[in-house]
Amino acid sequence: MPDKKVLINYTSRDFNSIKRDLEEHARRYYPDTYKDFSENSFGSYILDTVSYVGDMLSFYVDYQVNESFLETAIEYENVRRLARNTGYSFTGRPAAFGMATFYVIIPANASGLGPDRALIPILKTGTELRATTNTTFVLTEDVDFNNAKNEVVAARFDSTTGKPSSYAIRAQGQIKSTVLFRTTIDIAEFTRFRRVRIGSPSIAEVKSVIDTEGHEYYQVDHLSQDVVYINTTNPSAGSDGVPQIIKPKIVPRRFVLDQDENGTYLQFGYGSDVETTTTDIAEPSQISLKMSGRPFITDSAFDPTKLLDSNTLGIAPANTTLTILFYQNDSDSVNVAQGNLNSISISSMNFPNANGITDGLQGGVRSSLEVSNDEAIVGNTSLPTSEEIRYRTYAAKATQQRAVTRNDYEAYVYMMPPGFGSIKRASVINDPSSTNRRLSFYVVSEDSSGNLITCNSTIKQNVKQWLNKNKMLNDNIDIYDALILNMGFDYEIIVDSTMDKIEVLNSVQRRLVSELSNKMYIGEPFYLTNIFNIINKVNGVVDTIKVTPVLKTGTGYSSAPVSIEEMKSADGTYIQAPRNVIFEIKNFNTDIRGSAV
Repeated sequence: MPDKKVLINYTSRDFNSIKRDLEEHARRYYPDTYKDFSENSFGSYILDTVSYVGDMLSFYVDYQVNESFLETAIEYENVRRLARNTGYSFTGRPAAFGMATFYVIIPANASGLGPDRALIPILKTGTELRATTNTTFVLTEDVDFNNAKNEVVAARFDSTTGKPSSYAIRAQGQIKSTVLFRTTIDIAEFTRFRRVRIGSPSIAEVKSVIDTEGHEYYQVDHLSQDVVYINTTNPSAGSDGVPQIIKPKIVPRRFVLDQDENGTYLQFGYGSDVETTTTDIAEPSQISLKMSGRPFITDSAFDPTKLLDSNTLGIAPANTTLTILFYQNDSDSVNVAQGNLNSISISSMNFPNANGITDGLQGGVRSSLEVSNDEAIVGNTSLPTSEEIRYRTYAAKATQQRAVTRNDYEAYVYMMPPGFGSIKRASVINDPSSTNRRLSFYVVSEDSSGNLITCNSTIKQNVKQWLNKNKMLNDNIDIYDALILNMGFDYEIIVDSTMDKIEVLNSVQRRLVSELSNKMYIGEPFYLTNIFNIINKVNGVVDTIKVTPVLKTGTGYSSAPVSIEEMKSADGTYIQAPRNVIFEIKNFNTDIRGSAV
């Protein structure tokens, strides 16, 4: 009997088409075996079952294929993983940065014409502060109250002589919203590419990883990177004015920091402790010149970032205990409004000139220490959405580790490590009239409620320092605050007469909140046509009569002296945003108002 040539339609992917093809197959090839194709027959049950399975398999095959590409992936975790494969570094909750203002009361000297220099302290790095929101902040630098730039005023006066009896000194220091934590993790037998979870996604920075034998593991951008650059004290700092020098260091023990919405992980390589021997400091000459005794010279390229002759991608720990120090935010919302930093949890104060000064006098100075913040402490932003990750991934891939175009600069800002803070939106404007390339960089951040807010001076300084390492030599960068304009709008719709007006308006409101919840970009127009399209897609809406944009001002809103009519396009279809302006709908419940007829 010759083999049957079965014609299969591979375009049939859904339930109905699969069932139809199966029926045709049975009628053609088994006409005498089965003839009952009624809806209530057993054969129909079998066809329904097979069609159901085929439809499910078709769906999941398509779904998995779509989730394998960054352009079509939907699930947040898959988008993050695919972005990671292209070089984009997903960061957890970044730290909030700002400047804290400190005050101390110092007894007057013998003449009463100034504070007693022997009692002027230094507030040490690591001092812990607390805000009214119970967020903990750490001082990241020493604050010397003896600095000539500090403000000194008379605080108290002697009632008899009228001379000042004590002076108040005002000084500032940089703080960040992280607390130093310590954890230990026991490592069993050797496992290649060991992955260790160390904590929650709120970890902002890993300070050190040391095993029981005293070996330190260094964080790198990728496991093939075997050299880091360390700072060492410059012995000639007094003569050349450079306090530190940089040296390359070979790091066979290294890890990559990985974060997702579930936690923070350390990813090690696949080498063992016996597979490599190396020195601490890299010696480029031993790598670039292969002393093999050959009477000729080979043409070999020298890569200064790869000085270790190893293919193990680093040593994975085994049979040891890792001691890990890391900085972590102790709350989900760490941005603090102006004046809300008001208490000191742990202070570390040193008196370098207090020879012969009693502990009582030193204690009086310690107890007088107060703190406040003259500007908002920001830098902690909400996690990027899937679309934002896609946008940043494409931009980061195009940079190729240099900043040339405006897209390169914007991409690098979003790649700034979380330990330096974070910004929500950024935009670069080039001044074509300048001799050198004058780049105006506009940035904006978020407050604890997710509303846009101007960045403080510390965040902007961190951004500038971060960009300087990859910018073009002739580029000059100026950091500015983007102008925030709070928008709202009124709309009027025609509702289907068979449906309840209130229910339809509630549905429209929910759809608008869902579609417009993502923050806009600096310079992005506010399209009224988009509002029309969103509303008209809601079930029960016959038509949208009008949409009237409103610029929200007053308490809690922006106060910029602008007119929305001046920014409206000639055809009235959109509101044009200047290149340094970002639109924001701040309160969806009150700033969007609808009516129905």
